[in-house]
Amino acid sequence: MLGAVALAAQQPAAPAAAPAAGPGLDLINERCGFCHTTNQVFTAHKTAAEWPALVQSMIDRGAELSPEEQKVMSDYLVANLATDKKAGATGH
Repeated sequence: MLGAVALAAQQPAAPAAAPAAGPGLDLINERCGFCHTTNQVFTAHKTAAEWPALVQSMIDRGAELSPEEQKVMSDYLVANLATDKKAGATGH
């Protein structure tokens, strides 16, 4: 059984669906790719509470976002990528 778990851990993850279009995606594509790939954003596993804190952390490290852009990006990430939102959506 342990071998099956180890084998499963080595399998590549299934490709993610294309990110939803919108102003939040535009900001991610424009601002996040300077320091890391945008793929890092779309494959991160964060909850609705963790995404805004992560965006603030990136601003603290030098990401240039106005307060309005920060809200747009955080709202987009929570709505489209939050792990706890996805789980709740499939349970209904």
